Order: sequence, then structure tokens, then C-alpha cells
Amino acid sequence: MQNLIGKKFQGYEFLEYIGEGGMGIVYKAQDLNLDRKVAIKVIQPSKSNFPQTFKKFRKEAKNQAKLIHPNIVTIHGLIEIYSSIGIVMEFVDGEELSSIIKRKQKLDYNFTKNILLQVLDGLDFAHSHGIIHRDIKPSNIIVRKDGVAKIADFGIAKSVEDFETFTTNSKMVGTLFYMSPEQITGAKVSHLTDIYSLGCTAYEMATGLPPFYYQNTTQIIFAHINEIAAPIESFRNDYPDAFNKLIFEMLQKDAKLRPKSCNYIKNYLRIITQANVVSSDVKAFRKKSNNSFLITLIKIVFIILTIIIVYFVVTNVKINR
Repeated sequence: MQNLIGKKFQGYEFLEYIGEGGMGIVYKAQDLNLDRKVAIKVIQPSKSNFPQTFKKFRKEAKNQAKLIHPNIVTIHGLIEIYSSIGIVMEFVDGEELSSIIKRKQKLDYNFTKNILLQVLDGLDFAHSHGIIHRDIKPSNIIVRKDGVAKIADFGIAKSVEDFETFTTNSKMVGTLFYMSPEQITGAKVSHLTDIYSLGCTAYEMATGLPPFYYQNTTQIIFAHINEIAAPIESFRNDYPDAFNKLIFEMLQKDAKLRPKSCNYIKNYLRIITQANVVSSDVKAFRKKSNNSFLITLIKIVFIILTIIIVYFVVTNVKINR
């Protein structure tokens, strides 16, 4: 496909190249009718001749258009571009979580928790509409400058009713570092698949690396199915133990052993937060109490010493007389 920068199609002017995903090239564009910035995802030229890819692309727009939520990138519509199609979506002025992790390595606990809660909100909404993302990973989470997190690219999402035809012969989708065991083996997937992938993402936010970081594809696949990730505590000790345990529950190989829903995880995180606040208050009280006791003790010792000194001074004066 020729360069689209500066071109106009059906009321949209292409302004600049943003990036490239698994199925399309993303551009920043101007909506000439509504005078707003948008993002347009266009099928990659190398895949434009594959009918199944084209069909999948249309499905992405149809699926995501159902999802109007503050933590999900909104779809505005479809346009034709030469022999391809573009999905017009909300332009998010922010940074991919993957880029933030790469820049900062290990992320602060409060930042991790806040992003996680927002993504859980978005996923919970999608799951309630029968849609599973199936490709949750840091590069599909965009964080705006004001801290709002948005889930992008439901490109390989499917409605739950479509999964009856998903077999071991199906092509594996998703990024390998974040894929659930059931995706890798071709078993039936559910909303619990997103919970596993989000667990991998949260683990990377905490440690700077995905749970199974190998260069060899076979090793990664084997690890997702058989290995237990290194404890978060082996990378850092400033995350709450309860949070670390939660992430490992999300990474259970058996989907039935994972937290049952995004809402369950949100409530659990809020309990952890409250527990930490109480713990901090208790520690502060103890420290304050200990400091008060120490000051009181010093005062008492000072008074006793003063009395002793006065006693000896008075006694010496009497003797000298």
C-alpha cells in the first residue's frame, strides 16, 4: 500500500504513522467532519489478500464497537482505503505500558495496583458482554498522561459462543510471553484466559520481566504449561505479600484454580489496600508511641539525675559548713 500520510478518505485525513500491530498499521488522523483526532488501523499490505484476515478485521470492529467503557479504546467506525479497510477508533494520547516498563524497569506498587484495577474494570465490562480479549499484554494497554489506562486491540477477541469450534488445530493467537496454558494447548478458553494473561502483565510490571522469560519458543511454551514463575520477592521486597500471592493465583495452570472473575480480583485488591493502610497506621502509632515513651523516659531520667545532683550539692554545702 502506498504512503497514506496527507491522504483523505471518507472524511478522514491521515496525519502521521503511530505504530504497527499483529494485524494492522496504525495512523493518527483528523476527523474532518467532527474536528477531532482519531486513530485508524489499516490492514497490513502483506496480509490484505487473505480473506480470513479481512473477515477477522471486520470482526474486531464489530466486537469492540459493543464496548463503550472508560478503560477500553472506543471504536468509531469503518472506512475503505483502496482495497483495504480501516478501523476508526479513539485516539489515546499516551504511552504503551510496555514502553513504560522498558523505561522504568520495575514499577512502583501503587502505580501497578492502579493500572491493574483499571484494566480489570475494562475486562470485567467486556466479559459481561461475552467478549474475551485473548491478547492482554503490556503493549495492548495504553496509559494516558492523566493516568487513565485503556485496553486496545480486541483484534483476536471472540464472542463466547464462537469457542465451540476452537480446537487444537486452530492457529495459536496472542503473544507467547503472556499466553495461557489453554491457549497454547488449543483447549477451550474463557474469561479466565484473560486473567492469566493479566497476571503475566502484572508480574512484569512488578519485576521488569514476564514470568517465563526465555529466548527459545519451546522453553516458553513448556514453562507456561509446567513451570512455576520465580517469586516476586526474589526481585523486590516492597510489594505486599498478599499482592504477590494474588498474582500467583492468577498464574495457576488450571484455569479453574484462578480467581473466578475480574470483579473478585478488584475486591481482593481493595481489601489488600485497606489492610496496608491499617498496617501503616498501626506502625505509625507504634512508632509515635515508642517515641513518646522514649521522650518520657528521658525526661524521668533527667529529673532523677537533677535530683541526685541537687542532693549532692546541698550535702556538700552542709559538710563544708
